[in-house]
Amino acid sequence: MLSSHAVPVDQLSASATESQDAMPSSPSITSTDTAQAQSVDERIYFTGSGKEYFRIWIVNLCLSLLTLGVYSAWAKVRRLKYFDQNTVYAGAVFNFHGRPEVILRGRIISVIFLFFYHYVYGLSKMSAILIAVALLFMLPLMLRGALRFRLQNTSYRGIRFQFHGSRMRAYLVYLPVVVIFLLPGLVTALYPRRTTLLIYAFLPYLSWPWLYAGMKRYQNGNFAYGRLRSATTLGWTSFVWPFVAAVLVMLLAVFIIGLVAGVTVSGSKIFAKDNVAFASVLMAILGGVATAYIVYLILGPALQISLWNRLWNSTSLQGVQIQSGLPMQAYVKLQTKNFFLTILSLGLYRPFAVVAAYRFRLEHMQLTVASFEAAGAAADGQRSTSTADASADMFGFDLSW
Repeated sequence: MLSSHAVPVDQLSASATESQDAMPSSPSITSTDTAQAQSVDERIYFTGSGKEYFRIWIVNLCLSLLTLGVYSAWAKVRRLKYFDQNTVYAGAVFNFHGRPEVILRGRIISVIFLFFYHYVYGLSKMSAILIAVALLFMLPLMLRGALRFRLQNTSYRGIRFQFHGSRMRAYLVYLPVVVIFLLPGLVTALYPRRTTLLIYAFLPYLSWPWLYAGMKRYQNGNFAYGRLRSATTLGWTSFVWPFVAAVLVMLLAVFIIGLVAGVTVSGSKIFAKDNVAFASVLMAILGGVATAYIVYLILGPALQISLWNRLWNSTSLQGVQIQSGLPMQAYVKLQTKNFFLTILSLGLYRPFAVVAAYRFRLEHMQLTVASFEAAGAAADGQRSTSTADASADMFGFDLSW
């Protein structure tokens, strides 16, 4: 349960998840197990392979296309089960128990909201206001439901994870995020000729580092494994400097590329006027490619690494310390390789790239268990499994694809 890009991956549920089905024995924990769990200091690792996942991925892709996306819910269950049941910690694996029908329901609701937002939103001012109010009311609850669904359908040693974040807290955390994403569209619908207002509508995006930190504090500070509750020391300003540094590097790269392009075009004027147009087009293309490379293949992974390490190094459970030491240079190199091989293979390398990145993240994470309280956690988790399962299926949503 450790991950990303993902709601799961950010909840100690996406990067490491368990398998009851793969376990030969009962999940009950004896006193011997308790004694062995007193000083576990091991890394999480992945036993799957890109070749195995490719077979799952290609079948999922074909069936999803043939069913116009309906099978994608079943495809996601197969994918999560594969990754979770091949994620190992301390000799045991994780598992995902979610039902595809619940995932499909969440996606249908999401598609309905998207339809109204894209095709009904701009019909009239009243429709825009009504849809915006509905989204403001529903989306925080749906995002909270997605967290509950993912965690309550994830287990380790037969014990389900839980999410205890309140509805009120969900509104406090997610409502500002929903507002800043809806504001530009709402301003455009209400004041289509006031372009100045549209510029101001994008200014709240500057608060994204604080909003992102608030979401992660809510997610990582409210999950539990049995009786073990999570806690986070992540501050509201923890993500400000990584975002600021990324923006400054991007602006510097754009400035340098623009300067080189300007010098090249000016130099071409000295030798031949006919070269000016060609040089301008060529430098525009090269500059665009270089900027995309810097932003997507260097700044993107570098920012992910910084946020990931800060997030998990400030998160813990009672008696369980989580450590993440993802190296920036190696991860950027891996993602660059994955990008070019995926492009050259016309997308067929994608499953191999996903497995490689997932394994890399897990290899650089470590759980240090000082006092796991295994017997108490197991008993509490076993009693709550059926209730949690029913609650997750009834009230849970899954918004990710």
